[in-house]
Amino acid sequence: MVAPGGIYVSRDDRIAWIDYAKGICLIAVVCMYTAFYVRDEVGAGWMQYWVDFARPFRMPDFFLIAGLFLARTIDRPWRDYLDKKVIHFAYFLVLWTTIYFVAELFLTQHLAGKTLWLEYLTWFVEPYHMLWFIAMLPVYFLVTRALRGIPWWLVLAVAAALQMWAPESGWRHLDRFSERFVYFYAGYALAPVAFQLTDWARRNRLTALAALAVWAVINEALVLAQLHEKMGYSLVLGFAGASAVMVVGALLQGARGMNWLAYLGRHSIVVFLAFYIPMVAAAKILWKLNLPLDHGTQALLITIIATAVPIVVYWIVRRTPLRLLFQRPSWAKLRPATRPAVSLPAGASPSTP
Repeated sequence: MVAPGGIYVSRDDRIAWIDYAKGICLIAVVCMYTAFYVRDEVGAGWMQYWVDFARPFRMPDFFLIAGLFLARTIDRPWRDYLDKKVIHFAYFLVLWTTIYFVAELFLTQHLAGKTLWLEYLTWFVEPYHMLWFIAMLPVYFLVTRALRGIPWWLVLAVAAALQMWAPESGWRHLDRFSERFVYFYAGYALAPVAFQLTDWARRNRLTALAALAVWAVINEALVLAQLHEKMGYSLVLGFAGASAVMVVGALLQGARGMNWLAYLGRHSIVVFLAFYIPMVAAAKILWKLNLPLDHGTQALLITIIATAVPIVVYWIVRRTPLRLLFQRPSWAKLRPATRPAVSLPAGASPSTP
């Protein structure tokens, strides 16, 4: 159906292409961790080509999508805003940092000889593997709210300059802020452009497919030339790749047999939080079985398992007390403010360019 403003939504009123785009990026993230783990343990495989291809846009698209609907909530009372945009992610960060810390403590020797309480605290300074994304989102939400009185074009220009400058502070979390904030803020400030792009793609499918082909060739060429992390190139490739993923998401709407990808997108936080342990377990079991599979196929099989297991666990626990693994319980929420929230139309921005 078509919502007011011409934005395509699915029957449950979700923006359909966003679920597909998030699903694509989620798979790219799991593939990356799996391919790197396999490479470090037994050697690189053919999946490394996909990992390298997706490197310029894998996280930029995630952050851009995360900012798309911020305009609808950025003017809510501070209590509501902190609950939804800070405490929500802080809850999962603390919970899953603790889970991974305990797993490392009892299943590996990585923490042997270390002062445990101090090491645990350092995991919040430098989050565990993929949890840095969960730790960074509240920072972006707070900074964007603090800057909302400044012209959007000025903030975007400074954020782009930070991304290109890419300062090396020695604190990886701070460096990541500089690397990715421009994409998150662009999702907030330029949300109408994103919706116009996907609407255009649905109305001009053949032209959109041709544009995707051109983008794919250019992206691959620049990655092979190792220019994708150079000043300026990484910024352009990040936005180009994020746009391409959004276009692919728009083109996949209604595609037969692709509902699973949208489902992954809708439950991306479930997989994002929990894939690492089944990834490592699947890899170790696979290598013990000594199956005649090349390293790329091993990485693919491990990726499938690492993506599927969290979904299975979610379905098992979602009606039990253990649902707190993926759903924030009421005791971890702030009471809503009495003043009603300010709501804007989907995709709108208080500073529409």
